[in-house]
Amino acid sequence: MTEEPTFVPRCIHLRCKAMLVYGEDFEQDPEYQAGAMDFWCLHTNRALGPDGGEVSLEACRDPKRSCYTAY
Repeated sequence: MTEEPTFVPRCIHLRCKAMLVYGEDFEQDPEYQAGAMDFWCLHTNRALGPDGGEVSLEACRDPKRSCYTAY
């Protein structure tokens, strides 16, 4: 019996170009799969969040961040 992958919600303010083009299927974008994707925060429009932390898919899944809002 195989386990289903656990869905980890991301912050609603996280964005990347693939999200704008592919929507929620953004992980299928070839650029995303190649690791050539730049993320930004809608609060700051930069690669740093309002808390001064890094903006990435992994970093923006941490509910302990002060700027985190679940998607």
